[in-house]
Amino acid sequence: MRWIGQNGLVLGIFPAIEALAPTLRVFFASRIGGVSKPPFDSLDLGLSCGDRPKRVHANRRRLLETLELERNRLARAEQVHGASIAVARPGRIARGADGLVTGRPSLPLAVSTADCYPVVLFAPAEGALAALHVGRAGAAAGILEAGINRLSAGFGANLADTIALVGPGICERCYPVRETDSRAFPASRRRRNGRWHVDLAAFIADDLVSLGLRRRNVLASGLCTSCDPGHFFSHRRDGGKTGRHWTIAWIDEP
Repeated sequence: MRWIGQNGLVLGIFPAIEALAPTLRVFFASRIGGVSKPPFDSLDLGLSCGDRPKRVHANRRRLLETLELERNRLARAEQVHGASIAVARPGRIARGADGLVTGRPSLPLAVSTADCYPVVLFAPAEGALAALHVGRAGAAAGILEAGINRLSAGFGANLADTIALVGPGICERCYPVRETDSRAFPASRRRRNGRWHVDLAAFIADDLVSLGLRRRNVLASGLCTSCDPGHFFSHRRDGGKTGRHWTIAWIDEP
């Protein structure tokens, strides 16, 4: 992933998809370029974290205008740290879901994060798209498998050609968990250093490959939200008093 500046915002993009999937558009919004005050400075896009709603709405408008997207088209999930996947509906929030799928061009899907991983799945030949909110609980509950199954069963996705983009999230070093929570993950993806730590990014990549994706088609940002306070909000690092990022993905009209 690399950063680009656009309309005062700093956005993350995956240049590799230009060749792999020319119709796919994916943008990760950093914390830079908004109107929110500390500790939500400055492009806070979350309404549930304590920031003033007026500022959050202003930030959302700025992001959507920059990407030339209509607010009443944006589809989102409620994000309850589960494994439920819903069919995206324009302008609606899918209650109880942590992932969305669609086969409709020009229907943007948004994922909100501040340490959890945004994961975008795209089957180019079938024109099928999924956007998932993948935290520890959702990963353990099988949200990646649920997303892959919806693409495969619902759209006939060829998994060998499906592309996965894994955005920024918290790294293993910054992510201590309880021992009981760490047991949900393979021994190779957890370690003890005083406390137990989980390498969620590596687990996501491994799980996607085990579900049928090719390793070369799993593209990860390699960036940690906790390690870089200049670009990222982090729920763990900031003690829960922080903002939220959006990752937005859509399929362009052919």
